[in-house]
Amino acid sequence: MSIKAYWDDDKTITAELDRIYYDGDSRHFTIIDNMNTYVRAEIIQSVIMDHLKRYTLRVEGLEIGSAYTIADERFLKSPLIYRNILKTDFFDRKFYYEGKDLGSSYSPEQTVFKVWSPISSRMLVDIEGWGIQEMIRGDKGVFESAVQGDFDGFAYQYVAENNGHWHSANDPYGYSSTANTDKSVIINLQKLNIELNKETLPLLKQKTDAVIYELHVRDMSSLESSGIKQKGKFLGLTEEKTHNNRGDSTGLDYLTELGITHIQLMPVYDFGTVDEIHPETHYNWGYDPVHFNIPEGSYGSDITDPYSRMIDLQKMISTFHSKGLRVIMDVVYNHMFDRDSSDFENLVPYYYFRTGDDGEPSNGSFCSNDLDSTRPMVRKYILESLERWMKIYGMDGFRFDLMGILDIETMNQVASLVKSIDPSAIVYGEGWNMPTLLADDQKATMMNQEQMPDISHFNDYFRDAVKGDTMLEKIDHRGFMTGSHRHLEKLPNLLLGSRVYANGSPFFSAPVKSVNYVECHDNHTTFDKMTAAGIKKEEILPRQKLMLAAVLFSRGIPFLHSGQEMCRTKGGDHNSYKSSDAINGIDWDRRSEFRELVEFVKDAISLRKETALFRKAEYDDDTEIKVDKHGKTVEIQYSDNTILIMNLGNHNHEID
Repeated sequence: MSIKAYWDDDKTITAELDRIYYDGDSRHFTIIDNMNTYVRAEIIQSVIMDHLKRYTLRVEGLEIGSAYTIADERFLKSPLIYRNILKTDFFDRKFYYEGKDLGSSYSPEQTVFKVWSPISSRMLVDIEGWGIQEMIRGDKGVFESAVQGDFDGFAYQYVAENNGHWHSANDPYGYSSTANTDKSVIINLQKLNIELNKETLPLLKQKTDAVIYELHVRDMSSLESSGIKQKGKFLGLTEEKTHNNRGDSTGLDYLTELGITHIQLMPVYDFGTVDEIHPETHYNWGYDPVHFNIPEGSYGSDITDPYSRMIDLQKMISTFHSKGLRVIMDVVYNHMFDRDSSDFENLVPYYYFRTGDDGEPSNGSFCSNDLDSTRPMVRKYILESLERWMKIYGMDGFRFDLMGILDIETMNQVASLVKSIDPSAIVYGEGWNMPTLLADDQKATMMNQEQMPDISHFNDYFRDAVKGDTMLEKIDHRGFMTGSHRHLEKLPNLLLGSRVYANGSPFFSAPVKSVNYVECHDNHTTFDKMTAAGIKKEEILPRQKLMLAAVLFSRGIPFLHSGQEMCRTKGGDHNSYKSSDAINGIDWDRRSEFRELVEFVKDAISLRKETALFRKAEYDDDTEIKVDKHGKTVEIQYSDNTILIMNLGNHNHEID
């Protein structure tokens, strides 16, 4: 189109004309409302660009929520697009909605629908098998409709008119959906009556008492060696007395025996790249959110039943709790699978996603869209979403993917909310400094960790120093435990909680801030890295022990990747996010093949639990450190005379 126009603040419009159209010249512009009333816009500035001429227009008296058209002097017309006006304090003051009743609220007598869309001029609710009803616009841009009758299990969508077009959208606050998120579904929450067994969990006095184990629901049961019947399903991890081909425990029994305290579930919300009807045709880790509040349907036992995914997830978490295992949910509030087709964008375009002044999307997530957590209704959505996961499903904490794309204020409110619901809950994330369009001093990154007292961070300094570089092009780069003993004197700092960074500058303000790990779902497994780096076969097992010992005997929060304790391999695949089950599935026969390593990890976890000095949440100066670079030995003597000796020369470790 040769003309475009954007409403950018309460009195200013930006109009753009292609220069191939009368060289982009227009002597005046007119705003036309849906009653065919004309308002002349004053040109206050014009700038010639490469391919267009941009005008800044002043206009007063426009109402947010009305549909407008702009016309140039030749009556070339275009819808007026709501854009940066949505990012203003004026908009926030006028339309921030404090109520916690958005979505569908069911009772046997009626269902009440509420949807926030201040810029829409009309809103309909389309109930499958019943019909369409006009919604009434109320205060703060919330549309509401009450439909009489019992609509339990009915599918529905909203249909919004904004920016000159009609858009269909599912309910961002919906509880469940039909297969592949085709439509939202009305849910009777009284049917979700599974006892979550939170009261059976052992006391967690401090976060450093945790031992976290990351797993992917499908990976744990997809291969035959799991012995699990309900493969790739939530309920597969509720099965007991399952065994591999050699008769050793797998699945739930194995997790219980290992001694871990927390399971971190890789994404279990609704994600976009697995066909829920035919899940065997695709695989994905799940870092491509479609709906933040709905469990992933491919993990449910019956995709035709919208309650199945919800109840099955409840049952799995309830079972973990009954075994004394807390559950942490991996959440991805930094981006979505596709911005343009998202419910957020269809209901309130240009609001939920971070953009530049020209409307171009921020791309710090490298997914062509970054959620804008600084917007009040986005922050509110995140908080209410987390509250649902805790109260409906019993989540015991959250791991934030690319947390550095979110802002500090949002993350502090997250920590406060989570703590108010469950004081023992843990919040941590990836505090990398991503190139999102947000000032560095506002990002929830490691460099700003002191401003987030209740949030921990993945320690990539620990990871790379112990294991070596994770990048594919640096696969042969080694760390302390894989053969490079250069700068060995820096190892005690890691073991004592990373008080300073590699260059000696301050790092974490307390050990509890550090999530210590050498392997997670990303990059090569440690086994595959050592194999690719040419480490001798006979050295791999002792080096794997050293890395696991470093994680489990360090101050901070230890984090293990599922299968790490049995030398998990992905066949050398360094980024298996969409590879097959054959690549990603846990080969449970390795649990027997590497029995010695599994037993070592069990003992190490037990020893950590018995030794309070490993779990100290604050720094102290009551340790003596000896580093023998020639003998490749590090010795730490704690205040109670406990001694940790790590001998990197012969690949063994000792504890006295």
